Amino acid sequence: MSKVQYHELLSEVETKIESEEWKNGMRLPSMNELSTQYNVANSTVREVYRALESKGYIAIQQGRGTFVTYNSNKQFANRSSFMELLRITEFRTIIEPAFAALAAREAYKNEIDLIIESAEIMRVMAENNQVTTSEDLRFHRLIVEATHNEYALKVYENLQEELKRMRAYTRRPDMVEKAVHYHQMIANAIANRDPQNAKMLMESHLQSNSELAMYELAGAASTSYK
Repeated sequence: MSKVQYHELLSEVETKIESEEWKNGMRLPSMNELSTQYNVANSTVREVYRALESKGYIAIQQGRGTFVTYNSNKQFANRSSFMELLRITEFRTIIEPAFAALAAREAYKNEIDLIIESAEIMRVMAENNQVTTSEDLRFHRLIVEATHNEYALKVYENLQEELKRMRAYTRRPDMVEKAVHYHQMIANAIANRDPQNAKMLMESHLQSNSELAMYELAGAASTSYK
């Protein structure tokens, strides 16, 4: 899937919906129809529709089709959601790099094997356009477990529901691709017993989420003033 085609099509469809050329309740073209119209692969259209669904712009109803669910008032809800994403990522940036560094020092061999395995499983899932949410969460949990610190694990367990909910905003193909890349590098740093690099890579990984939240917040703010 071409990143350029994905972003161009996503922007095109968002514009049609936000301008109400495609109005609330309207049935959208099928994936095959949109694929033919814009000369892109079906997989590209599928990922665009998934991204729009996660943002509340459309609803995909099995057997019926895809319908516009966007209205301008949702901009405020989206802003609130991305603010939540920003806050939880800020907190994760405080604790998870330290967990990665500790895991690089304390992890047992079998725990390192599981971390490496999880990174590889997520890579394969992403390549096959599968939803990676569960494996993504498992990867981070395996790192926390490898710290052998029960308090670290309790803190992380308390975040699980929020993390699952926030994954709806980071399921975009470009974000998943970045996550796969960072997971593999973090796993290698832990396997190499390199706490400093593991910490630095985890910070960079989480920074991607912060950048997404800031970008979406800026977009929501600019839209509300139009």
